[in-house]
Amino acid sequence: MTSPVADSIMAATQKLVQQAMSGQWHEVPKTVEERRLLLDRLAASAAPQDQHWLSALRQAMVESDAAVQKMAAAVATVPAVESTPAAADTDAVSAVMDMITKGR
Repeated sequence: MTSPVADSIMAATQKLVQQAMSGQWHEVPKTVEERRLLLDRLAASAAPQDQHWLSALRQAMVESDAAVQKMAAAVATVPAVESTPAAADTDAVSAVMDMITKGR
């Protein structure tokens, strides 16, 4: 079955993927909630014969939400890219300079 609401759920999922891939994590919770509301709306109007695919869609969204949470947590624990290489380079340069000045 296809409907404008089902199509909107798929569009929201695509938007969620784009936000995650581009690092727009501040937008992700809003999109997740929007998608959840669309699913509720779709469920309210679904016919009994649509329950099987509706259940599959719900399960896919649960798995998607869990994956997004894991990605967001991983991103939150990674230090800023700009500071890490510079600090590592500074430490490496300092180590080499120490070796040179100490004659090693």
